[in-house]
Amino acid sequence: MDRRRGGQRIRVIAHRGSSGNAPENTMAAFREAAAVRADMIELDVRLTADKELVVLHDRRLNRTTSGSGRIREHCLRDLAGLDAGSWFQNSFSGEPIPTLRAVLGWLPARVGLNIEVKTDGDVRRRSNMARKLAAELHGRTMRSRVVVSSFDHRFLSLFRQYDDRVATGVLFMPVRDAFVLPSMICRRAGAAWFVCGRSHLRRWMVAHCRRHGILVACYGINTRTHLVRMQHLAVDAVITDYPERMLRLLQRG
Repeated sequence: MDRRRGGQRIRVIAHRGSSGNAPENTMAAFREAAAVRADMIELDVRLTADKELVVLHDRRLNRTTSGSGRIREHCLRDLAGLDAGSWFQNSFSGEPIPTLRAVLGWLPARVGLNIEVKTDGDVRRRSNMARKLAAELHGRTMRSRVVVSSFDHRFLSLFRQYDDRVATGVLFMPVRDAFVLPSMICRRAGAAWFVCGRSHLRRWMVAHCRRHGILVACYGINTRTHLVRMQHLAVDAVITDYPERMLRLLQRG
């Protein structure tokens, strides 16, 4: 295998950090992703009751923390003492739920960040989310290494009203987007990236994006077989739970 696509290196993005080896969306997972030299870290953000951005995938706390209930009903102080690590493995007991601000302050200089914004179950707060995220990113030198992505394409359009210099990416939803060209989806949201799941990405989609200057990332890439297919499709980036494995395979050829 060759780690280059059309003369450019395929980027390896750590899905929720190195989530195959550490609890997802925690500093432990992010530190491991940085240590193995992933090109970018992907994480999920949601808005608390007091309009703070915290890093968590689900609407509810139950699956990955010691808490319960919906994020949007809790203030940041309610989340401070929760354990977000022991569900994965006892050795990670005590891992807190990170704030986005903490991650931005920690992020190593060479690592990019893909911030996936979650508005499902809370779309009334699109403007709050967009304004808050733009404020968190404002003035930071690492903004050039950030991509803001979402399944909520209306959110991306709104975010760009507050900050049109940070790159954005549309997440493809088959039921909703199947009959719309990727370039049209991206144009409507003002996005530079088209992000698609492994089972739905097709060669024509990648070729179409290439013709329109759109970058393509594919998530769910965790095995050698997955990676080989992505190289044949000539994607720009793969999103994986195992960044060290993908980097090793690419390096070995």
